[in-house]
Amino acid sequence: STGILLSNDNDSQVTQFDMADDDELPKPEEIEIETQDIYRHDEEQAYLTLMSQQVKSLNFPCEENYTVKLCKELLAYHYPDEMPLGSFELLASNKIRSDEETLGEIFNGDPYFTDKEPAEDPDFDWTPRKEQVFSDKMLMQLSIWKKEWDEEKGCYEPIDLGYMPYGRDLTRKWKKLGWLDENNRLRDEGELIKEGKVTDPEQIDTYNKRQATIAVLREEHCFRLKHAQEVAYEIKNPDDISEALEWLNVHKEKDVQEARDLVKRRAEGEEIEIQEEDPEPDDPDIQIYICEPPALRGF
Repeated sequence: STGILLSNDNDSQVTQFDMADDDELPKPEEIEIETQDIYRHDEEQAYLTLMSQQVKSLNFPCEENYTVKLCKELLAYHYPDEMPLGSFELLASNKIRSDEETLGEIFNGDPYFTDKEPAEDPDFDWTPRKEQVFSDKMLMQLSIWKKEWDEEKGCYEPIDLGYMPYGRDLTRKWKKLGWLDENNRLRDEGELIKEGKVTDPEQIDTYNKRQATIAVLREEHCFRLKHAQEVAYEIKNPDDISEALEWLNVHKEKDVQEARDLVKRRAEGEEIEIQEEDPEPDDPDIQIYICEPPALRGF
């Protein structure tokens, strides 16, 4: 039937082209597939490839009203052991696609999803890649994303498309432990200890030694907080002040001199203040890039 499908509370999608009822869709066994020529396409007939690294990818002729659910059923029909329903999702344009979406809705020329903020530099003209348009009859692709099985819960884990800065296995492991923030970055070690998420006695003892070293470097030697924290996680013995000062002399020569000047001025009776950040440059053409510290300190 032709028309507009309005949404209810559980469905926010609006369809503005011809839609077919479920009973008008073919059965998985009725769809002719190709596993060798997975890039097959034709100017008259639209083709879709379900791309996979676990099984042979499937290429098949498709229509605009084919749903993601039908594509999943097709995959499960040909690979019942490797790809049972519920064990995977289908992705396009960097997004997980819902079962109700049709190929016409997915392949509509929209830009790929990205969480990048628009660039402030007007000369930086990068834009996200755009998705295929179904009516162009170009080869379209959906990526098969296999879910991980959670042995403890006895079910498949939800797919996480976020950045995994510590590699796939460690990021998944630490996320389960509650060690990561919303950006999959390690949370502050002290917070994790207070919350009881880190309980290893040796790790807690090492953390306390590092904090003591940081305090000495700050209070007695007048180092910036970020430099005191950095060296505390770099030295072999976390409570060895001599080793920390030696490391700073090698790697932070300019900052060591600034700290010594502060110590001297304080000894002469001057009231001092540690400048935690460098002053902004007067030249507007100078750009400052701040690098993130190593991600695995303490872990």
